[in-house]
Amino acid sequence: MLKLQPTLLNDNRISTLDIFAYTAMMDFARYATHLEMFVEVCRRGSFAATARVRGVAASSVVRRIDSLEADLQTKLFVRSTRSLTLTDAGEKLLARARDVIDRLIDTRSEVVEFDESPSGVLRLSCLPTFGRLHVLPVIGTLLAEWPDLSIELDLTERPADPSTERRDAAIRIGQQPDSGLIATHIGVQRWVVCASPAYLARCGHPEDLEALTKHRRIGKPREPSGMGWSRLANSVVLSDDPGVVFRCDEFEAQRLAAVAGVGVAMLPNWVADADIAAGRLQPLFDDPDEEHAPIQILRALPEAPPKLRVFIEGMKQSFQTAGDNPKARQT
Repeated sequence: MLKLQPTLLNDNRISTLDIFAYTAMMDFARYATHLEMFVEVCRRGSFAATARVRGVAASSVVRRIDSLEADLQTKLFVRSTRSLTLTDAGEKLLARARDVIDRLIDTRSEVVEFDESPSGVLRLSCLPTFGRLHVLPVIGTLLAEWPDLSIELDLTERPADPSTERRDAAIRIGQQPDSGLIATHIGVQRWVVCASPAYLARCGHPEDLEALTKHRRIGKPREPSGMGWSRLANSVVLSDDPGVVFRCDEFEAQRLAAVAGVGVAMLPNWVADADIAAGRLQPLFDDPDEEHAPIQILRALPEAPPKLRVFIEGMKQSFQTAGDNPKARQT
């Protein structure tokens, strides 16, 4: 491969052919950079969102797209003040460019990280409550141990896809469809009915699941099938009024309400176990269906880079350490 330094362009000994080759190389590098920005804009849906992620001004993103359109001599977006829409040419370019850019980024990550030293940006996605309770403690340890590592954590209820959203990994709970992603098992989710000792002292200990109909309960405003109290539908009919006295979409808030003695909660083990082990919550009943849903770290790359490997090992150790407590229903 031809190797030239910019300063050598002033050397009279450099041939015209060398100058053309160097210029072509620079044009290709610029084109590849603009192409990567184009794919990012398509994924984010706007110049502003792309600029926020990249840490640059929106005008900088617009200039790069303008430059790419000028190079290709065609419009890639129909632009308005409220939205971006791909043109036919833009659709065709995205179909080809997305896979090319993803492969280049993945290849670069694999090559750069051959030194086995965790470094660079580790991009993760998981449920908000799971992230706060289980991922943040591991992240704190990793950042203290590996000074060249930085982490971006996306806390979202939406199941992120590492292969299309440029995430190194996503943590998901439950059986996953065959997506081609590579899964690392770190634990198992179970459900447990629990309440604080103060609540039980005040309202009594339910003898069976049927007795829960007479107790104050904590749940979600709209419980999807298979979550929370909906799991007991085959075992007992629970009235929503006045049974559920506190509703919240987030498990962490439900946990705090249960600890405060508001009522009885049905929570995943990874939410309640620390409080059960500390005596802040008392387990009452297990899930009658005895479902064991896998907790997995999903990635797109066949070989996990060092930055992801240390995170996976940290998560495994965290769950195993918690599981050593005989009072906890941990994996």
